[in-house]
Amino acid sequence: MKKFTSTLALLFCTLSLFAQTAEKTYFLMNESRVNDTDIYKKNYSAVRNWWLNATKGITYNMTAHTSETGRTYSMVYLKGEENVGKYVGQRSVLSDKQAIELKSVTEENTANRTMAIQRSLWVQEANVTSILPDFKIENYDFRKIHLFTVPFDKIAEYEKLIEQSNQEDKALGLTYNYIVYRAVDGYPNNTFMLILPDKSRLEYYTHQEERNAKRKGNAKLTELNKKASKLRTIVRIDYLTRVPVN
Repeated sequence: MKKFTSTLALLFCTLSLFAQTAEKTYFLMNESRVNDTDIYKKNYSAVRNWWLNATKGITYNMTAHTSETGRTYSMVYLKGEENVGKYVGQRSVLSDKQAIELKSVTEENTANRTMAIQRSLWVQEANVTSILPDFKIENYDFRKIHLFTVPFDKIAEYEKLIEQSNQEDKALGLTYNYIVYRAVDGYPNNTFMLILPDKSRLEYYTHQEERNAKRKGNAKLTELNKKASKLRTIVRIDYLTRVPVN
């Protein structure tokens, strides 16, 4: 209990570094690998529905994805650091309760897992994020993600470049979902995740090609992207497919 209390206190201290006056969006992510993705997908709705009911008023959505690299990604979405604290504070107790109430599902999922769960917490960087007004996670079955690091002393410079790049895109009439999160816990705090959702892989590449065609010849945008690229060190690029729910 002492170790858990210390961990929770450390998490709140870290959250305070990211907190601003506006309520922030967070997600807690579980990464793993499984033997059979069909089993993972079959059981996910039961797990998701159980957790959404048990954490009603704290969480506002949950999603899971399989991926091209073989990893599974499960995300729990929350608004505000208070809800993050509430969720983390009862996660262990609720996990034990779920193991009892969803005994067969839990046992099958555990047996199917081939990699220990890697947990992390991420906060959305609103200043470099652009989200369409009608965006709903459930409407986007595909997403490309970039995990990368930026030197701590270059983060402000990097984010300024991305803000300017996004402004140039808007000036060209480009509107699309460009969602950036920064690691709070589980990864170094200079780790970022760029999420590019679309309806399908085909639509992603089609839309990306259309955007690049409009950007062609824009010297300012080219220079901004070149400078930003030099500050990034890629950790992983992956292609995710959303697990359907019912």
